[in-house]
Amino acid sequence: MRSAAIKWMGMVWAAVLLACMPAGADQAAADGQTKPRKGPAAALQPLAGDGRLQISGQDRCPLCGMFPAKRPRSAAAMVLSDGRTFYFCSNGCLLRAWRTPSVYLGVSRASIRRMVALDYFSGAPLDAASAWWVAGSDVIGPMGPALVTLQAPSDVEQFKARHGAKTVFQFDQVDDALWSTLFPSK
Repeated sequence: MRSAAIKWMGMVWAAVLLACMPAGADQAAADGQTKPRKGPAAALQPLAGDGRLQISGQDRCPLCGMFPAKRPRSAAAMVLSDGRTFYFCSNGCLLRAWRTPSVYLGVSRASIRRMVALDYFSGAPLDAASAWWVAGSDVIGPMGPALVTLQAPSDVEQFKARHGAKTVFQFDQVDDALWSTLFPSK
């Protein structure tokens, strides 16, 4: 009886220690690294060569913890220069990670190699930096009002006619003023 209690306590302590490991420590150990990586666990599979998202059921949005596989039409992706890929539940989470990657991913913005968002109409992968972004429509995503990405200005006009829009922008226009419009402080 006593040895069973000792064995049980050992398992409890092992679980506690595992839960207290720094983020990325399990990935670092699997990669044979001695120092844990900063930030959340990367996706199980990278982007496909053509930019398609290869989201597994275990991948979690590094910002909110949602499972992007549950709503693949609203998902987005970011690839870092070290090859790690992160899948996001929405364009809003992708944009927040781009804005402050040191906070959410433990890396600098210079280490972001590629970002992919999905075209609202076709679902095709788009380079997030060249896509047209729409905020303030009637489209609801997993995090509430959606930031929608579109391929061309003609698509923006078609989208606005169907769903409305308060703000249309491209990635290089994101500054502090636009940011406070998109994500007002509470």
